[in-house]
Amino acid sequence: MLIRPATTADIPAIVAFTTGTFEWGDYVPDAIAEWIDDPDGMAMVAVVDGETVGVARTMLLTPTEAWAHGVRVHPDHRGSGIAGVLAESLMDWARDAGARVVRLLIEDDNTASIRHVDKVGFRLTVQMMRASRTVGEATANPQGNGVRRGPSTLVARPGKVQDATLAMTSWASSDIGRAMRGLAGIGWQFHKLTVADVEDAARSGNLWEIGSGWAMSSTTTPWFHVATLDTRPEDAYETFRALTDAANKRGAEGLTVWIPATEWLIQSARRAGCDVSAMSIWEYAL
Repeated sequence: MLIRPATTADIPAIVAFTTGTFEWGDYVPDAIAEWIDDPDGMAMVAVVDGETVGVARTMLLTPTEAWAHGVRVHPDHRGSGIAGVLAESLMDWARDAGARVVRLLIEDDNTASIRHVDKVGFRLTVQMMRASRTVGEATANPQGNGVRRGPSTLVARPGKVQDATLAMTSWASSDIGRAMRGLAGIGWQFHKLTVADVEDAARSGNLWEIGSGWAMSSTTTPWFHVATLDTRPEDAYETFRALTDAANKRGAEGLTVWIPATEWLIQSARRAGCDVSAMSIWEYAL
């Protein structure tokens, strides 16, 4: 077995064995070319008898935090330890690049991946949920946002840069922030939230004041993603409704919110029309 950085010559083989990874397909075929060219990340491949049969990637989210994802092994070579060897090589790369921790995300029903990362030495850090729903024209009843009529009693108002420290402190000290261990979800990747992150969100119109709470978002067409949420049990349902309104006003077709696996949050999300799926963040100290 040879482990080496991926090259453009590996792309056809990688696309061939990753296209049907899941029922919905896979994102690796569309992303692999970008991964190879990314100076802040490393895509490694496993080659057996001259055939590219495995791929994985890690990247630096901050100077000290790395994110691992995209581990795929050809079906004919699974169970032979390829994923573990790829993981070790990528952790070596991350350590040499200055990272002190590597994290990754696994759906809770992916038992094979959970067994693998546990065996490698990763530890479970955060149990959380991805709450998601369609909004606006994508719903069965656009005027009612699919499940209701009338606006929320709370309104998501854009925050200011000078609000960043307050919003950061409030979230970090809240039950939600503590349950998330200070990790914010930017897309499908998580790193420790900083005041600078919140300031950047405010400058781009993605910091929201919702009653006595806060939220930080990003928009990737056609989705409105909420990376951090700060709310109380008595306000949670209306906060989800306010975020749905904000997503609808942005013209988004869908809303996603990362929340810890806390029962009152899960119930509020479901009541507001969200589907929830269980996922966990695992980390390895370098």
